[in-house]
Amino acid sequence: MISYSVIVPTIWASKYTTPLLERLSKTESVEEILLIDNTDYILYPNMGWDFPKVQLIKEMRNTYVNPAWNKGVQLAKCDRIVICNDDILFDTNEYFSLLPQMDFLLDFGFVGSHSLNYTLEESKQPEVQPYDNRTNTGGWGCLFAFNKKNWIPIPEQLKIWYGDNWIHGTNPNIFQLVGMKIETEMSTSSDRMDVRDVRDNDTKEWLKLINQK
Repeated sequence: MISYSVIVPTIWASKYTTPLLERLSKTESVEEILLIDNTDYILYPNMGWDFPKVQLIKEMRNTYVNPAWNKGVQLAKCDRIVICNDDILFDTNEYFSLLPQMDFLLDFGFVGSHSLNYTLEESKQPEVQPYDNRTNTGGWGCLFAFNKKNWIPIPEQLKIWYGDNWIHGTNPNIFQLVGMKIETEMSTSSDRMDVRDVRDNDTKEWLKLINQK
């Protein structure tokens, strides 16, 4: 059986975070859950939850999502890694039963989610396709899998946005999983008023990176 490290950055803004952790903890092939807590208050593990696979990484400040991804990958024990938003919910048993079927793709590329997944009432014959930004209108980076050796750290000046753009620009082998139902509260964290200045700065920094190429 292939084992996976799952990285979940959080600021506890979504109703889906707790049930997501519960489902991941009960999934056999998930070896560890790196929960990167970007808050300055103590919430977990003082809530009486029993999630033995969760390893809490308490930042005591908002380091934002892209640095959390970088840190999670650095700390992950497993070669196969899944990065997951804290504001989505899906059948983890279904998802992790699909991943071994695409393991040869993960050996050299990345498999993220198709935007259609967030509109489905139920899963419909999930399959992997080459990434197509003409039909995939968003949410690829909410749930994606890869081999640790393929990770190129996201530049530290990009905090919230453009993490998936960076991945797509540094690895030509990008795929999408379509047909698996995912519930979402999309952008629960990134739409907050207190992070909008950070997002605006991300756009400026991304344009600088593009112009340097």
